[in-house]
Amino acid sequence: MAVSKTEMKTIERKLNKIEIEITKMRAVLLPTEKLSKKKLAELKKIEADMLKGNSVSARDLFKQLG
Repeated sequence: MAVSKTEMKTIERKLNKIEIEITKMRAVLLPTEKLSKKKLAELKKIEADMLKGNSVSARDLFKQLG
């Protein structure tokens, strides 16, 4: 499939906008305070579980958190 220069530039601009939005979201989501070693280990365990495809139902989560 052939793509014209104009189409390529349009795609590039859209990708740049997406990259900027992701960067903004990342800045908002990153913690601003230092995490304790315990919390950091807990987050790493959660991340590993997510990568394995493990999940928790919302109902169970609400029960656990009250």
